[in-house]
Amino acid sequence: MNLFPQHLTIPGRGQSQNHNGYIIGNMDWDTLTFTPDGQFHVLDFGFDSYAAACANNLQDADKAILIAWMGVPDVSYPTDEEDWAGCLTLPRELTVRGRRLIQQPLPELRKLRDEQVPFRANDAGCYELPRAAEIALDCREGDTTLYMFTDKDGKGGLTISYDEEKKEITVDRSGMAIRFNEQEGESRTRPLENGLSHLRIFVDSSSIEIFVNDGDAVFTSRVFPSELEHFFRIEGDTFNRMWKLKPAVKEQFLI
Repeated sequence: MNLFPQHLTIPGRGQSQNHNGYIIGNMDWDTLTFTPDGQFHVLDFGFDSYAAACANNLQDADKAILIAWMGVPDVSYPTDEEDWAGCLTLPRELTVRGRRLIQQPLPELRKLRDEQVPFRANDAGCYELPRAAEIALDCREGDTTLYMFTDKDGKGGLTISYDEEKKEITVDRSGMAIRFNEQEGESRTRPLENGLSHLRIFVDSSSIEIFVNDGDAVFTSRVFPSELEHFFRIEGDTFNRMWKLKPAVKEQFLI
């Protein structure tokens, strides 16, 4: 069962009062009765995921697909002054692993991959970040930190950091030049019982979606990088790949 609790705070969610969550259980469709089998879990540990909805695939009845609104109510975004707000997350395939809901990007999204981008660092050890990209990292034991949306010198941006001793991953966007909803909190942390082994990151012009350990945890966040914030750098023992992404839709309307 998917839940959207509002007007309350949850430990680890800063001062945000709008959340995406779920409870695993059994549904009796004859009586429309849901029997919980466990506790409430946060669905997405990022800043800007809300109102997730699921659909069954008619060609594969056992395949559930989730898409959420990328934006939360009762807050402001930099695009408000342009008279538009919000977007949707990538579609995600849902499975259950160890009594937790797992979200993984649909396999079909690999069709959006364009050319694979070589990792060529500048003098500051930074790589240029395409406007739309998919980045995959295999992470070996030890601390790992990604500095996303930095300037060419590796300063500022959004930080994804894993602490091996604490076994926690943290996303912090307080280093971005354009900050918003600061009162909601600018850092989110999620414990990783089995440590960090893999990161798969999707970047678009105003969003980042971070899939941890093949969907064990997901961080969805809006970001609005300035013209200078189009680099990133990596600290840690990792094996990395990156692809530019092709547009998912054509920019034309039928009337």
